[in-house]
Amino acid sequence: MSPIILPEIQGHLTVRALKGEVADGFALSRADCFPVVEVAIVHDGADRGIGETEAYVALLARAPGMKRLLEEALAFEAEAFDDDESVSGADLVEWFAGWRGRVRKLLTQPLPPLLLVIDPES
Repeated sequence: MSPIILPEIQGHLTVRALKGEVADGFALSRADCFPVVEVAIVHDGADRGIGETEAYVALLARAPGMKRLLEEALAFEAEAFDDDESVSGADLVEWFAGWRGRVRKLLTQPLPPLLLVIDPES
């Protein structure tokens, strides 16, 4: 059995820009439910440059896809690897080439547009 990297997060995940009186930042949110569930938040601030904040946003936006790809990698021939059985080198190279292409596509595709959410109390 493959280890579980993180608990499964159900639903549609999106990155939202947060604006408010207390703090500005970005949230990875589950937007298919009400109220919206914020899964992770990166606060913006003077101590962090815009480049660092944008990097965190990109990481949040790609996290669900990378989680799926890492779980796929752990599942490939899992029983054979776990039991120290032989794995075909040709099959491994063929699978890895396809997996690497999926990783490259995920990491290079444009990020979805951000949703702007304004704190009603601000």
